[in-house]
Amino acid sequence: MSIMKSLLQQKETVVEGWLTYYVSVDDPYIFTLKNDHRLMDETGFVLENLFIGMTEDLGQMNTFARELGKAQFITSLGISHILFHIRLLEEFLLDYASENNVEPTNFRELYLFSIKLHQVFSSFTQHLIEGYTFATEQMILKKENQVIKESTKLIWIAEKVFLLPLIGKITDERAKQITETALYEACEQPVNYLIIDLSGVQLEAPHIGEYIENFFSSLKLVGVTPIITGMQPQMAKVMVQANLTEQGIKTYPTLRQATKVLMKEKEARNARK
Repeated sequence: MSIMKSLLQQKETVVEGWLTYYVSVDDPYIFTLKNDHRLMDETGFVLENLFIGMTEDLGQMNTFARELGKAQFITSLGISHILFHIRLLEEFLLDYASENNVEPTNFRELYLFSIKLHQVFSSFTQHLIEGYTFATEQMILKKENQVIKESTKLIWIAEKVFLLPLIGKITDERAKQITETALYEACEQPVNYLIIDLSGVQLEAPHIGEYIENFFSSLKLVGVTPIITGMQPQMAKVMVQANLTEQGIKTYPTLRQATKVLMKEKEARNARK
């Protein structure tokens, strides 16, 4: 009888043996987890899926490992628990097989079993980390998008005049988020003029000219006149390359000058009434 078949027939005994082994390990890290029944149940479930990978369907096991990794992304401690358990599980299964299944003349089978065991555990660990990495990247992206959304707020300056200050690095993804959020904000409030201050911007978006052109065109369609202040040389080149200078976009060196001009225009309109 092969070692693997023997382990499968004793699966329940193996799981019980693992849990006993788990709480008996003389390690401070294990000691802090001994009363965590959720983790003990979880590692028992991991062991079940490792059996699947060793005997039935490696793809199914890898899918499980990837989904498990995604579920552990909330804290790095979660993934640390699982990786620590996997290392112990591999050691335990090899020791268990050596003590319970091998005759003195059958060391070759044990050697082959140890190779197969390591390959399966390595594949499991790889897909676990892939799932964890993917989920972590998604969480970071979600937080970044939330920060962009919260920071893309129109600031009231005067009646129907609002300010959109842009600060920091502008990547393609951030440029897209800014244009969508700012356009929504402009449609939700009584805006005639939107001053877009670029004095604190660092450009890293290769397609920034397209986003600006679409943004300005969309603002005009909803009755908002865009005004740019704090123009940097790099942004000036982008606007020329995107032919934005032909759209008659008003630009001013500073926010103070732009608001001063708008106030004078307002006074002139009121005087004509």
